[in-house]
Amino acid sequence: MTADKLEVIELQGSLSAAMRQAALRYADGDQDGARLALETALDADITDRRDWLALMDLELLQGRRASHDALVQRYVGRFGEPPPAERARAARASTLPSELRPGGAGCILLGGALDARVMPAMASIRAAAATHVVVHVDVSRVEEVDNVGCRLLGSALVDLIEAGNGIVLSGTEQLERLLRFLLRAQPEQRSPWDLLLLLLRLAGDQAAFDHEAAACALALGTTAPQWEPLLMPRLEAGGAPERRAQPRYVLRDRLDLRGTIERADDVRLSELATFAADNEYVNIQLARLERLSLPAADELARIVAAAAAAGRTVRLIRPNQLVGAVLEILGLGEHAILLLERP
Repeated sequence: MTADKLEVIELQGSLSAAMRQAALRYADGDQDGARLALETALDADITDRRDWLALMDLELLQGRRASHDALVQRYVGRFGEPPPAERARAARASTLPSELRPGGAGCILLGGALDARVMPAMASIRAAAATHVVVHVDVSRVEEVDNVGCRLLGSALVDLIEAGNGIVLSGTEQLERLLRFLLRAQPEQRSPWDLLLLLLRLAGDQAAFDHEAAACALALGTTAPQWEPLLMPRLEAGGAPERRAQPRYVLRDRLDLRGTIERADDVRLSELATFAADNEYVNIQLARLERLSLPAADELARIVAAAAAAGRTVRLIRPNQLVGAVLEILGLGEHAILLLERP
């Protein structure tokens, strides 16, 4: 995403009453209350775009893909254009070769349940790999996962890697969220761990891999899997594959927060405090942070304020609308820059 597609948001005075109420309820774990506040505002037609976007985020966070898609259509009717996430999705697809775009022979779309019923789709992935150097697998519409489906998809992706194919993955945020939800309920299952770690290797995200590998080892009572970079074809700006193990440029002053953070003493916040103390530019990627409780948000605010007082430049990058609203309520605009996609 280039800088011209991001907007610096002033974190003061821009929240509607519905958004403020929804954000606080969501931070407190009351997702139904957050939904009710936003839906009531939309039904009364007294909302701005951020309220719509917050409800869309909530639909995806709760795995309600059909409701999300219906809301997208309502948004288009109300504002005359797709929401930012849909525009960004279309922009990303436009950069791919035609055969890797939705509908192309090298693009496989997975949706619904990732379970034993996806076997035909796995055959399609392998068939596409037989005729394309790089295969595009879009998992953005997966709504639920189980152990069998994780094993099947993981096996198909490993087959492509071992055969020397490149892989473009779309929509992994939702799939990672579903995998973590499954692992909270069934931490002893190996296949979801394997798939989650493979997704992180494909994304080149060693920090997140190491964090999840430690959790995997603890859950399974085994040695933590070790990071190994993947040597595979990757698409460059011109659409031609290039074979390399890692991105040419690595952002070393960015830290990602993911999942849900409930406690102020969460180790991820401790790691953030150390990171903020060690870097002049403190870029905190929040795109995959699902929820931040109020105590955790207070601790984040303390860390950001301390970093700013020490002369650091702090950026909070792409939080979902509900997390972003909590940051606004806490007044982080005094200490940090918030970067959001333009509505």
